Amino acid sequence: MVVAAAVIAAGTIAFFAFVAEVHLSKKLKKYCDSEDCLSHVDMLTANLDGNIDPCEDFSAYVCSAWTPTAEYREHVKTPIDGMLYARFVGFSKMLAEGTKKIPVGDKALAMYESCMSSDTTKVTNLDNFRRLMKAIGLSWPEQPAANVSALGTLLAMAYKWQMPLWMSVAVPVTRDTEKWRLQIKPGHYINILRNQYENVRSGGGYTAYWQGYYNAFRSNSTQRLDEPSIEAVADTEGAILGNLKSSFASLKKIPAVMPFSSIGNYTAPLSANAWLEQLNLHLELTPPVLPDHQVITSDTGFLTTLGAMFANYTSQSILSHLAWSFVQLYAPITSPNLQVVRFGDPWKAQLYRPAFCAHHVEETFKLLVFAVEYVSRLTRKDQVIVNMGYSSLISTLLRMLNSSAWLDSESQKLVGSKVAAVQAILWPSSNAIVSETLEERYSDYPTKEETFGDYWISARFAISRHNRTDWFEAAQSLPMNVPPAEFEYDYVLNNIEIPIGIVDRPLYYRSGTRAMFYGGLGFQMALEILNALDKEGIHWNSDGEPVASILSEGSTKTFESKDTCLKGEGIESIFPEIPAVEVAYSAMIRAIQSDQTALPAEGLSEDKIFFMTICYMMCRSTTTHDSIDTCGKIVRNSPAFQKTFMCRNGTKMNPTKKCGFFT
Repeated sequence: MVVAAAVIAAGTIAFFAFVAEVHLSKKLKKYCDSEDCLSHVDMLTANLDGNIDPCEDFSAYVCSAWTPTAEYREHVKTPIDGMLYARFVGFSKMLAEGTKKIPVGDKALAMYESCMSSDTTKVTNLDNFRRLMKAIGLSWPEQPAANVSALGTLLAMAYKWQMPLWMSVAVPVTRDTEKWRLQIKPGHYINILRNQYENVRSGGGYTAYWQGYYNAFRSNSTQRLDEPSIEAVADTEGAILGNLKSSFASLKKIPAVMPFSSIGNYTAPLSANAWLEQLNLHLELTPPVLPDHQVITSDTGFLTTLGAMFANYTSQSILSHLAWSFVQLYAPITSPNLQVVRFGDPWKAQLYRPAFCAHHVEETFKLLVFAVEYVSRLTRKDQVIVNMGYSSLISTLLRMLNSSAWLDSESQKLVGSKVAAVQAILWPSSNAIVSETLEERYSDYPTKEETFGDYWISARFAISRHNRTDWFEAAQSLPMNVPPAEFEYDYVLNNIEIPIGIVDRPLYYRSGTRAMFYGGLGFQMALEILNALDKEGIHWNSDGEPVASILSEGSTKTFESKDTCLKGEGIESIFPEIPAVEVAYSAMIRAIQSDQTALPAEGLSEDKIFFMTICYMMCRSTTTHDSIDTCGKIVRNSPAFQKTFMCRNGTKMNPTKKCGFFT
């Protein structure tokens, strides 16, 4: 069963009839004065610093209107982070509303409410938590068992237990039925673990932090570590997570498809035989994985990093590190006191509890929460709007490619074929949100437990027992709704996975203007679509097969010249931002021209809202990231921006040299 549907073509008669009906129902008026429009304009302008010249520093101008939340400042670095934390705050209401339509959602709601309970006496028996750790192959603070494989434990956590600490392992639902095709990519928790480590280290309290967990887990026979030994644990943790995060965040990813017999070429000293042995032992796939079966990776550099971990650390050291990471991530589930250890003080533990509870409930009931959220706050109208917006981006991109004189006809054909095949994975299929189906799938999940930890432990054992069905695979691969948002194009599968949590304000408004859509969610989608044509994307065809290039030799030379146009400014590529803004802007203009009933927001032109929305979403609370440069990269190379804000020639946002992709 395919959980999510591809959003490519929304041009059915029913869809257009529905949209026409929506348009005709609008009253004749000059401006969009819906709450959505008013709210978005207020967000962009209420605190705007009029003393900053947008033609000199557009990013500073736009971001003067954004104030990061003080409550979650360690984790909310951007407006998109803020919207995901706002989702956590409204999680209980969302579950309650969705459960009215999908009654089995009460299992997730009961688990969430048990977590939010203020009764500090409800503490999970740590023996049950240790039992789960033992089943996974972990122990802490005791040393790991000698007969446990670190690679096997990583694979079991990633797949069987759905705990992707270092890596994520999935079997795409498009697999060949005769041969397995496994996808391996960096684990979701690398960023979370590294950020937690940095927060603890920067506060100077690592020893006390470690001892807080140790005091909860120790027994009479447990050997206490002295401070230098704890510092050694910290150094190892920092080195491992630092390497993993560097690979996770690398901008130079090299995807690959290969037989499992070749994986050892990247992961030495881990051989192909070691991978196959542990995969078959822990994934329990039938038939077994064989050397000629395929592995898909989003980055061969990540595989090399994994190999380096096993070259630099013993299996026992890796298992000890994994156990310590596991305790930090999950032990706070068992006790409010350990939540205080996790967050540093009682006030922060209370402040972050809604996010903490929501995250762990969602990761436990992934597909159920996905379905409940869909039925609770999204409608068919939302699906139509987003589908049509996505379709317009694809059709606009195809039109612009066909009009690009530098692309010869053969290149246009191959590039067009690939673009037309890009899938956006977002909406649930109709049978994924049938209450009776979900009731059956979650029948062995706990209904009533004494504590939040008891719910979580019982559910984790239920997850480990599930058959490897398509719905299991699709549920497992759903992107996480935690900062930073996972919004990623896959070169091999030629698809974009969109977390449902970002289909919300300020990226998406049901009653917003065209500029609000194309500058918000539309631009985010355009960014990922254009990755299909970047300097890596042109080496993959529409079927996910590696090729020399989908461009002819002549077109390739022009492509390289355009792509490196900004190299003199220290910017390696114009992708994806510059072609993405060209496509999104063109799609917006066509949408406005084709819909005479569309209304602009009062006080700002659609063009201004478009560019301000794009750069507002790039605002950051820290200045070490390149987000400000990214906004500047976009607007300095956009004649449409310079016309909209009437920037004179020679101003910083209107340089003499400009770079574009399509002309």
